[in-house]
Amino acid sequence: MKVRYTENASVELTRIFEYISRDNPLAADAIVRRVEDIVAKLAQFPGIGRVSEVAGVFAIPLVRYPYTIYYAVDGGELIVLHVHHGARLPPQFHEPTPAFQR
Repeated sequence: MKVRYTENASVELTRIFEYISRDNPLAADAIVRRVEDIVAKLAQFPGIGRVSEVAGVFAIPLVRYPYTIYYAVDGGELIVLHVHHGARLPPQFHEPTPAFQR
């Protein structure tokens, strides 16, 4: 399955990396690799995430790290919507993707 990161998800992942790498570049690399590994697994098995509060949006936690990946599936494409820290306010789902348009 093809994978696409939204602009929000790309910015969030970059910010996570930059913030953590200030104190621990190895940990920052490990978190980004973990996100990439999980997204690759989702591309093979998109049904392993849980249904979120938003129709058509799924969530999967990064075990060992306080982040959650929010994603949608549209045909043959996995769309990574957000990479979100659990201590922050919930992400806003305003990007118009066919997977959860109302």
